[in-house]
Amino acid sequence: MKNDSISKRIKHREDMFLRRLFSLLARMAKIDGKVDAWEAHAAEGAFARFPRAMARRKFCVAVFNSAKNGRTPLVKLAAEFEKEWATPEDCLAVYELLWDIACAKGILKPVHKEALKKLCAPLGLPPNYFTFFYRRRSTTFREAEDDEPRSDGGAQKNRKSSQRRKKSEEGARSEQRRQPPPPPKNSFQEAYELLGCRSSDPNDVLRRTYREAAKRHHPDMLRARGCSDRQVAEACEMMSRINAAWEVICDERKL
Repeated sequence: MKNDSISKRIKHREDMFLRRLFSLLARMAKIDGKVDAWEAHAAEGAFARFPRAMARRKFCVAVFNSAKNGRTPLVKLAAEFEKEWATPEDCLAVYELLWDIACAKGILKPVHKEALKKLCAPLGLPPNYFTFFYRRRSTTFREAEDDEPRSDGGAQKNRKSSQRRKKSEEGARSEQRRQPPPPPKNSFQEAYELLGCRSSDPNDVLRRTYREAAKRHHPDMLRARGCSDRQVAEACEMMSRINAAWEVICDERKL
């Protein structure tokens, strides 16, 4: 009886942790009005950073999809997460994920930038962490112009419209080249190739191969070995692709 009570408390705590975590990610992704494929792909990095989230992937995805249209302010969600459910290490990992989402397309919008500034305090992080991350990631994004209307909105709108019309084809091609590559495709064949398996392999072989690949590219394992930040970032990206491939295979095979 006592063990059952303890198990229920543990499960409740895990539920609340994952619910707050993916609500935070969803609200950051939706803060500019919509969630695109880039942002959703960046949010999947949580499965690499938090193994317990991977074990309950469907639950986490359902929370993310539900929280996109939630009304709880992002700052309040962050404060509840830090106060009740998370460790300082968890908060730092979440802040990094929020940066990943904000810069998913290689563009840092003003609304994302302002949110990242405000989230340091609720997550229990020093205020200078925003500056630290901003400088460290400055080569991975460009800042977008503020889309908010200004006092001279009419004249400014006309000037911007004129500038857009004068933009040459060469400039447009250069802008396109600066965009990051699209998220990895998740076709069945590509999913098997990414895991290093064949579509004819039995389920137990697929599971073993997936676990080995996840262990090999897990960011925590690389940090423990003293790998560089760049190697860890690449591992996070690879881990997201591996998880996405595994999800495609699970859906195909009804695992």
